[in-house]
Amino acid sequence: MDTDCFKSGFVSLIGRPSSGKSSLINLICGYKISIVSAHPQTTQSVIRAVYSDNEAQIIFLDTPGYHNFNSILNKGLSNLAKKTLEDGDIVLYIIDITRYFGKEEEEIIEILKRTDKPIIAVFNKIDKKNEQSEIIKKEIRIRLNFINEIEISVLKKSNIDLLLEIVKNNLPYGPRYYDDDVVTDQSIPFRIKEIVREKVANNTKNEVPHSVYIDIFDLKTTEELITAHATIFVEKNSQKIILIGKKGNMIKKIGEDSRKDLMNIFERRVNLFLNVKIHNNWKKNIKFLKKRYEIDEL
Repeated sequence: MDTDCFKSGFVSLIGRPSSGKSSLINLICGYKISIVSAHPQTTQSVIRAVYSDNEAQIIFLDTPGYHNFNSILNKGLSNLAKKTLEDGDIVLYIIDITRYFGKEEEEIIEILKRTDKPIIAVFNKIDKKNEQSEIIKKEIRIRLNFINEIEISVLKKSNIDLLLEIVKNNLPYGPRYYDDDVVTDQSIPFRIKEIVREKVANNTKNEVPHSVYIDIFDLKTTEELITAHATIFVEKNSQKIILIGKKGNMIKKIGEDSRKDLMNIFERRVNLFLNVKIHNNWKKNIKFLKKRYEIDEL
């Protein structure tokens, strides 16, 4: 392929939790790549999502939402988001224009001021404009220099093609890094763990969604069938009781919801077996967190 006319590169995303980063990635790529939940800080690692067409290949780096530190894990995930900025050729700063301009936004802007990467400001949720919308846009325009800005709605699929054109125009010329049919480089175990975690988040509330991690202990794959045994770890017994549910109804629903998504993702049958165990205070174990989330700084 002639790299003199083909655009390719890496695009880092940053924004507050629930600003719409993961939903935007899924919409652009046409597949569920990043999990989505109403609970903040759902993304807990850097997710690579690949968009390809005849003109360009864009590798999006979806990062954890930048969050005010109320736990060791949140601090580590926010540091991971900062570090990933430098891996991109471009930064997309995703802003939820329905929320007030707060401390998290100020901290993100300070981080972006220190990068030499070109920044595109993406004002999301224009379909839900309110009294905060013009205020936050004005504050960001005053405080931050960026090469372009655009208003979009992921929910209504508004201006997504225009956003892609802006990104393409600012990418360097380069090679096709992935085959056309690749939309992510995530492994099968990783995708299973992420989908199960999403279903836990969508079926529970309060502290439970933020107190779980999932491990795969046995995995067998063929072209027709995936069989996986997974354990959901929680911090205390009360969370285990909630996850199992009365007569096992909650864990059964989480398993059923997960299987449906996984069969769509992998395009084959999926047998998924779940159980729940306790890992006391795992979110306070710095050594464990660094190893599990590949975080250098906590």
